[in-house]
Amino acid sequence: MTPRRIVIVGAGIAGLVAALEARAAGCDVIVLERGYPGGGNSGRNVGRIRRMQLTEELTRISIAASDYWLRIDRLLGGRNPLLHPTTYALVLYGDDEAERLGALEPMWRATGIDARLHDAATTLDRVPVLQGGERPVGSVLSSALLVHPDAAVHGAYLAARERGVDVRLGVEVLGFESAGGAVVAVETTAGRIAGDAFVNAADAHARGLAGTAGVVVPTHPMRREALVTHSIRPIMDQAVTFYRPFEGWFNQTLRGEIVAGVTDPDEPADYNHDSSLAFATRTAALLARKAPSLLGLHAVRQWAGTYEYTPDRSPIVGAYTGVEALYGLHGWSGRGMLLAPVSASLLVREILTGARDPLLAPFAPARFDGVADDAALHADYYGGYASTGAAS
Repeated sequence: MTPRRIVIVGAGIAGLVAALEARAAGCDVIVLERGYPGGGNSGRNVGRIRRMQLTEELTRISIAASDYWLRIDRLLGGRNPLLHPTTYALVLYGDDEAERLGALEPMWRATGIDARLHDAATTLDRVPVLQGGERPVGSVLSSALLVHPDAAVHGAYLAARERGVDVRLGVEVLGFESAGGAVVAVETTAGRIAGDAFVNAADAHARGLAGTAGVVVPTHPMRREALVTHSIRPIMDQAVTFYRPFEGWFNQTLRGEIVAGVTDPDEPADYNHDSSLAFATRTAALLARKAPSLLGLHAVRQWAGTYEYTPDRSPIVGAYTGVEALYGLHGWSGRGMLLAPVSASLLVREILTGARDPLLAPFAPARFDGVADDAALHADYYGGYASTGAAS
């Protein structure tokens, strides 16, 4: 039976796009949000949209995701999410990194994206902000996009309200109610709400909510922090990422700010939105080594968000095992702004028709049935991609 009422938990970009797509298909839609739209991770990221990934499965869905972003303004009622082109630069500082990434070039060519390995001289020529810093061994350069997360989320929220989606803010979902092997309602701080299908788009809170329906998902939250500097003249048009000695990234915004972050390799798995002086010090010190031309900039604001990591660093999209009418839309592992909109669209189609799109096949919740609940978050970054040569 086609669901008449769909209840979505979470008013981030995933939940709001799912609501818009379901409403366009004629469903009654209720979105429940404990805080404000985008108050979780959707409003706490820097909006990188890139096709290049470390597995074929992620690359293929990232291509579809990038294409979806290029037409998302229609879904948002013509609102501009401030999408603009950039170059994604994955900068490498070890020969083993270059070997791992070079092995992926055939896959990138086969999927039709322009990513390829470049040597150190080309890297410094194409990414001049790195000149004078620690010398890289090379890079992977690929076209990408940047989106303003607040513009995208607010546009989706306004469009949802205009189209009759019932968005209820300040309502916390306490758990799912099941009967006869299917979820039939949610219990909330505002009372019981019944529905025909339910979407768990609560990201870092998704694991706990799934557990109330007897579903076990081996995801773990991990804090990620960011800072932004005062505005300066344009000095770079690349979005830089590196993983040695540990994960870091920076790029310049349309307003001229430099946004940046460097992770703590000993960050504990926990839900934590507190930003820290240690983060600011760590980020400043490492960026000064990588790109000394950034020295002298002043951080004016910093914040934290929470990635929800899965064991294979890939999302959970689809029907949970063992209970009917309940679907997962979470586990983005740092790719939520990229993957959530297209995944939400494909999931809504699956809920309404019963047909699963091949792009979603690798991301079914059932792949974790019986998997040990082991975070494995502190291993080498590439080791999380167990199905790819990059993890060898």
